[in-house]
Amino acid sequence: MVASLWQKEEQVRRRALDKGWREFAGWCERRRLSALPAHPWTVAAYARWCEPRQRFEAIAERLKAIARVHVLKGMKAPDRHPTVKRTLRLIERRGRNKGRRAALFREADFIAPDKGPPAAAVNGNHPRRPARSMRAKPKLVARRPGG
Repeated sequence: MVASLWQKEEQVRRRALDKGWREFAGWCERRRLSALPAHPWTVAAYARWCEPRQRFEAIAERLKAIARVHVLKGMKAPDRHPTVKRTLRLIERRGRNKGRRAALFREADFIAPDKGPPAAAVNGNHPRRPARSMRAKPKLVARRPGG
């Protein structure tokens, strides 16, 4: 009984690893990159591409699947490269800090479209224009004949 549960669990894990490899290989193919052997930069770029789509744990599992295929084929595992390790640490740190980030803008910074123009323009007092700076290119002037 215990052996069959272990075998079933192993099959589920192997299917997940195979799925991770297939998705990486497809990602590489669409970008005309080599999936086997994969360059560490390619693996790091794939991890960054996965970042907004998956949790850190899922990304780490995918990288394990990529490394597993490389090792089974007798190649060096790209997940041990410093670039890939640094990228994984960055993704993990971003995931931990995700809920603690401040908003870039406040809601009050935006004018609702149904409220109309700002009050200064309604009273006839137009807001001051910013001072003009020097032009990067000279202004083109049309020359009129006889003028």
